Amino acid sequence: MNESIPRKIWRVIGPVLIHFVIYFAVIYGAAMIFSASSVGGDLDGFMGKHFAWVTIIALVISFVVNYFSFRNDNVQQSGYLKQHPVHLLWIFLIGVLMSHALSILFSLLPLDNILGSYQDVENEIFGAGWIWAVIRAVIVTPVVEELIFRGLTFRRLKEYTNFWVAALVSSALFGLYHMNLVQGLYAFIFGIIICILYDRYGHLATAVLVHFGANLLSVILQYAGVSYPATWVYLVVMIVALLISVGIYCFLIKKRA
Repeated sequence: MNESIPRKIWRVIGPVLIHFVIYFAVIYGAAMIFSASSVGGDLDGFMGKHFAWVTIIALVISFVVNYFSFRNDNVQQSGYLKQHPVHLLWIFLIGVLMSHALSILFSLLPLDNILGSYQDVENEIFGAGWIWAVIRAVIVTPVVEELIFRGLTFRRLKEYTNFWVAALVSSALFGLYHMNLVQGLYAFIFGIIICILYDRYGHLATAVLVHFGANLLSVILQYAGVSYPATWVYLVVMIVALLISVGIYCFLIKKRA
């Protein structure tokens, strides 16, 4: 079926725009309604106290709306992972190791407070306590964001172009979505890695699992207060994590050959 250029553009970026509209409409709508009904109409106070659960509701609504688009696309997902479930463990480890390597890299670069602050994002995610952080960052966010940026945007763009154009553009949108330079660069590179694995295995569960591993490690390190004693230790851990994750990927390629 021939599609017009505007329709193709909408199919690619529409899910992202829909997500933004729902996300901000729910957050600010709830903030205005509930803060107006409270004494003094304290909008900032409401946002600080209830931001975690309101964002989770916004993410869930966005998932439901965008899932209908995913289902209507009649996506044929590969059954390879069902036949070889051990690969799920390797995919999870790639997500953990690669995300940690990238996190170390960008933590060592003087990028924070340039085009937004990552510290502000950390305060939003972790300020409400570990239970909310786990629900939002580890459980809900990977499912919602992977549906939008890989399951819809990347996959649809690949239909119209090729793998690398789709991976670069969808990952760039994923980076811009985070609205600060540190997370944006991290998300761009990590998004390409997720695209590679998703494309190789042909199942959205791959992308969700990689993202899950990355966010789970982030939450664990945050609340465990893990840090390394010197810069050279960070560099060694980064290189080792990178080499192991690449080694696992090469092993998986060989297994599927």
